[in-house]
Amino acid sequence: MKKLLIFLALGILLTSFTLAIPITGSIATDKFQGNAGNSEASAQTQNIGENSQIQVQEKNRLRIREGECQEGCTCTSSSIKCQLQNGREMTITAGKSGNTIIQIKGEEMKTQVQLYKEENKLYGQFKNNKTKEIKMMPDQIREKIQERLQLKNCSCELKLDEDGNYQTQTEREAKFLGFIPVKKKFKIEIDATTGETKKIKNSWWGFLAKDIDEEIIVGASCGTVTPGQNDACCQTKSYDKWDSEKGECLFSNSE
Repeated sequence: MKKLLIFLALGILLTSFTLAIPITGSIATDKFQGNAGNSEASAQTQNIGENSQIQVQEKNRLRIREGECQEGCTCTSSSIKCQLQNGREMTITAGKSGNTIIQIKGEEMKTQVQLYKEENKLYGQFKNNKTKEIKMMPDQIREKIQERLQLKNCSCELKLDEDGNYQTQTEREAKFLGFIPVKKKFKIEIDATTGETKKIKNSWWGFLAKDIDEEIIVGASCGTVTPGQNDACCQTKSYDKWDSEKGECLFSNSE
């Protein structure tokens, strides 16, 4: 009887082991196929990225150099002036520490990104040699920040980084604990291609400080116009569309 029970137990064990083999093999195959699918998707994404890569010509590189001047620009030994779309004039001068200073409508930005101009459009060569169109201009950055934070003035120093984002900071008056006058600082990041406000970060103690209300900027936001006229409002400001979810005017991403 004992022998019978032992043989029975061994039989069940062997049967279970035999059945487990194809199941395990099936799982391993699925995982392999899944990895292959991911690799294929990655390859497709990479190909799409390569196909959508903006190509710019070396002759259209903007650099202050004696005897060289790009088509459609006026150059001196210390600056370059070029017309951009929407009637903007851009002035480029050399700054300190390898920075280039770009001034448009009285607003400045600094960058170490290599710039190009083609067909009255401004491009930058960013990290991993990726070229993007710089659609958001310094004057629009100031206007956007003033609108978002309801500021009359924005003491913003703009920097265009290697990721294609504007980095800046500003401040506004507030009262800490409701009665102590303070300056609440904001760090802001805005996408140079889409115009999207990616990040607004204020002082860690900001939740304890109440902003001192400034006079509301009438008509600053295209979100307050007649319903259905939001896109048209943004287009008068040289954007492409109104994004109701983000609550701001944006450019269409052509990548």
